[in-house]
Order: sequence, then structure tokens, then C-alpha cells
Amino acid sequence: MFTWKAMDVPEKKRVMVWCLFVGFLFLMIPSHAGACSCNWRGPFLTASKDAPLVVLGKVIRHHTGGTSPTMDVLVLETLKGGILDSGMVVQMGDGMYCRPTLDVFPPGSEWILALNGQGAKPGAGLAISHCGEYWLRVENDDVVGSIEGREKQVKRMPLHEFKNRFLYPRFSEKISGRIETGKKFLQPFGSHFEFILEPNPAGWEIVIKEYGRDENLSRLTPPFHFVPNPREIEGWHLSDNPSACANRPYKADAGPANPRKFIFSPEVGKKIDGAKADRSVTDEEVRDIQNFGRGELTIEKFKLAPGSDGCPKIEWMDFSVQLDGGY
Repeated sequence: MFTWKAMDVPEKKRVMVWCLFVGFLFLMIPSHAGACSCNWRGPFLTASKDAPLVVLGKVIRHHTGGTSPTMDVLVLETLKGGILDSGMVVQMGDGMYCRPTLDVFPPGSEWILALNGQGAKPGAGLAISHCGEYWLRVENDDVVGSIEGREKQVKRMPLHEFKNRFLYPRFSEKISGRIETGKKFLQPFGSHFEFILEPNPAGWEIVIKEYGRDENLSRLTPPFHFVPNPREIEGWHLSDNPSACANRPYKADAGPANPRKFIFSPEVGKKIDGAKADRSVTDEEVRDIQNFGRGELTIEKFKLAPGSDGCPKIEWMDFSVQLDGGY
């Protein structure tokens, strides 16, 4: 029983104290709406970098029972990470977690989902965070949503173009090193590639590979005939008297210019000059390769040793290579 009146507390003050007391009780009650707060981590192409798994999937059904709502998703394609089954359960939001609610993802709809990103609070399973743009809708072979740019800036992009942008983001990297006769040099770059100096009896070959593939993505660097290719590095190229090397290709008077310029693309061996190709590479295809990736290797220092038939060998070589590309 309150005794404020008996203590001669003025009516106005009693009302004020009562309001404060009621307000305190409200603060003690859990609030679903305010249970999660987080900073926006950017559009999909930025936010998804911290997600270990990204898939293209179709929502099959919703589940509203249990400790939190979930949805069943059929995985149509894995764009990042790995998953053992084509089906998965994704934990969703109900106000208590930093996750979107089920009504955003109706059964039958298709989505690009970046799972277990920052703020998802996944627990033991998979979840979607709403602390950034971690989902994009797929409609009629287009991707729709906050793909890039400012918050809530919706864009539409063809699915194939989005995949290229997601899988092969732009890069610009410089690599330096020293290599000795017969040794191999390998350095990862970009998000999917390796720069390799592959040894051969005459020197080295410049090779670009994508993880999981044996294809040399730089093999279509021109010129293709009549003169040494820039991807080849041989001792006679660096000699003061190249013509002394009787076995030099094409009887060329000089090797490729320094720096060595080459091109590469993940489409080499797939859409361009693949296993079933029945024609020569076109100038347009060469431009497409160049539009994706460009390399420039500079030979900084080297030491030659005498070789047979006047063809010297490179004992060691200091080099740098600039690599630029992506979609």
C-alpha cells in the first residue's frame, strides 16, 4: 500500500513518481522489437564477403513451431563454400534475433542467400543476418535487391552477370620475387587464381590457373605464330647476342620485350577454345580475355650462365608482376 499521501507528498509529485515506476516496469519486460540492433554492413557484394556459405536456392516450406521459425531451402547452386546435401534448414527471425522474418521469403521463391554472416547468431545451424544485405531475390533470370551501392538502393542485374561479379570481383595486385634455375614459383592472387612460373629446360613459362582447374588461362596470349610469345622466358632472350643461340625458336633476332604483357580469363577452356572447339580463336574472343585479366611481368635483374649451342641459361632472375582484372 502506497503512503505518499500520508507523507504529505504533493499530488503532482505522486503522479510523477507513479509514471516513473510504470515506465521502469515496461523496461523490465523483454522487447522483441528492440532485441537486436546492428550496423548496416553494406550491399550484398560487400556484406557477403564475411559469409562462409552463399547459395542459389528455392524456398520449399516454412516452419513456425519450435524455439524459432525456420524455412526449408532446396539448394540449386553453391556459389561459395560447401554443403553436403541439396536441402538445408535456415533459421529465421521472430524479433529476438538479427534475422529477417519468414514473410519476406514466400514458398516457391528463389534467392541468393549469404548464410551465417555477421550478426546472424546462427547457433548450431544456418541463419541469415539482417545486419546488411545478405539476400537477393531471383526473378526471370535476373537478380533483384541491394546488390551494390547505398543502403536500400535496389538494382536489377542479369543472373549470369551477377555470378561473374560475385565469383570474380575486381583485383589489382603486385607480386615480386626471385627464382632460380629449375625452380617453380607460385603465388595466389585475386580470389580464385594462381600466378605460376613453370620451369622448363630453356627457362620458364608464365602460367595462370584457377583453383581446381589444370587449364592455363593465359595460353591465348598473342602472338600465336612466327615470333616468341611473351609468356616464354628463356636465356637467349636476355643475351647480348641472341643469334648465337642456334636452337632459338623462329630464328628470331630478339626475345619478347621487357616487361612481358599477357592476358588471361576463366573463360579460357570453357566458352573460349574449350575441349569441343572446332575453330581458331577470334579477335573478339581475345579482346574478351583481355577485358577480364591483364598481366605485366618485368625482369628486374638476372644472371646468365653459358649453355650448349650458344644458348645461355638463367641462373637466377629477380622479377615483379602486376596483375589486374575481374568483372
